[in-house]
Amino acid sequence: MRPLVLENRVSEKFSSKDCPENCKSDNIECFEENLKLLKKEHHSSCMFNNQDSLVPDLDFTFDNEGNLSGTFICNRTHQGYDDMVHGGVIAAIIDASMAQCLMGHGVVGYTTGLSIKYRKPLFIGFESKLETSIESVHIGSLFEMKCEITQNKKRVVQAKGRFFKIKHKN
Repeated sequence: MRPLVLENRVSEKFSSKDCPENCKSDNIECFEENLKLLKKEHHSSCMFNNQDSLVPDLDFTFDNEGNLSGTFICNRTHQGYDDMVHGGVIAAIIDASMAQCLMGHGVVGYTTGLSIKYRKPLFIGFESKLETSIESVHIGSLFEMKCEITQNKKRVVQAKGRFFKIKHKN
């Protein structure tokens, strides 16, 4: 693995201290404030950010390291095969969690790639948990992300994503 250059130093893994924008400290309120501001400025009409959200009870929170977690329960409107959440809905939830994790770090980025492994069915009507984190940054602009969804304490979906940082007014 080639090391990445970030702010004139070499690093292989991303940590919240590497964040190129606002959050230089491990502060949950900072991550959440960044997310709130950037969602309003760049993501206000997203299908996950309005009153008629695709998954109304999807709620994201940050930990001190800047990792994003959330819980949700999908209903019959999210169904693909009988009693299972449609893979496209799962992909949209993952993509939204990755974008919002980046926003918490003061970064606005567009998805350039998303790879998903559906290991087991995600069932309708049961609580699901997701964990999303930034894995690495290349040349300060290409962010590699990962997300994992569990249901009944079993890993059901794993994903890796890449996001390209765009310039924004903040």
